[in-house]
Amino acid sequence: MTLSKRSGLYLLLLLVLALLLAWMLSSRSRVETQAETNGVKKKEVGIQQPIPSATLPSQAIRGSAAAPVDIEHQKMADELHNQENPPERDLEIVQQFLTLYGKAFKEGMPIGGNGDITAALIGVADATRPGQLFPRNHRAIRDGQLIDRWGTPFWFHPNSSSQMEIRSAGPDKQMFTQDDLILNPSPAGFGATAPANGGD
Repeated sequence: MTLSKRSGLYLLLLLVLALLLAWMLSSRSRVETQAETNGVKKKEVGIQQPIPSATLPSQAIRGSAAAPVDIEHQKMADELHNQENPPERDLEIVQQFLTLYGKAFKEGMPIGGNGDITAALIGVADATRPGQLFPRNHRAIRDGQLIDRWGTPFWFHPNSSSQMEIRSAGPDKQMFTQDDLILNPSPAGFGATAPANGGD
């Protein structure tokens, strides 16, 4: 092989190596750029970012993984909607869970509408609090709300930090009618309880 042929072969080999090196460097640069664009620096790849709290309730209610409910709480929840019990018992069971919440977090019962209260009981209202008191996949939860045995969401009205008026629409499924079931009725003139003198 002549000297010029060897020189040409060496030059070709050097050119291939240079192209390979350039390709490797550009690939590495693209990966680092993409990682920085996604807000993940090279040293932070192993760090898990917290899920934004705004996405937690719908994900959790749909059945995302959660720590199991305490066995005693599960037994109590299983009594809800039990056809062998009178329907008034369902309101008492809901009251027990509200009381448990108040004791567990030492701030009184959860507040808000039915969806807010349900989210608190199943442990998705506040992402900083671990666990849940009420099972997320329970038959008494529909569309993120606790429902009575006839399928109507319970109505809640706080009487104090330790007592909640709980109302079921009853068999007619119409709230604020004669067949409503009520536990802890609000003082007359408050909540849904009419004043004794008709409001005068």
